Amino acid sequence: MTVALIDDQILGLVLRGDSPRAIRSFELVTTGYWYVRLCQAILGSIDRPGVLSRPFADLPLGMRDRAVESVLELPDEIGLVSLRTLGPDIGRLRKRHSLNILGMEALAAAMRLDAKVFISVVSPQLEAALSAENCFYQVIS
Repeated sequence: MTVALIDDQILGLVLRGDSPRAIRSFELVTTGYWYVRLCQAILGSIDRPGVLSRPFADLPLGMRDRAVESVLELPDEIGLVSLRTLGPDIGRLRKRHSLNILGMEALAAAMRLDAKVFISVVSPQLEAALSAENCFYQVIS
């Protein structure tokens, strides 16, 4: 099965039960940093919901509780790639690309997993690096 590497916003969609059509036939994987950003947003947004947390806050209470629980206990069917695996790849890629650590992890994961990358917002530097490494990506709004 082909792997879809999904960012934090798309992960949030999936965990709320609203998988985008473009990724429905893929094995889903996310990165550690994308997962951490979603956790921080959900658990740290009591007073001011943001882009990642507002869709959870807007759910009816029962659905919200289930969705938040799935963030806290990532379902087994969503893979989480380890920095133990990616650390050396990130180190090697740093010589060719000038990305922040979040972008470097995504690039290394895409290459390591031979994954198609699905992101929720345009990211010119990440997209350029993915293209340079012949990795497929698609922006899903």
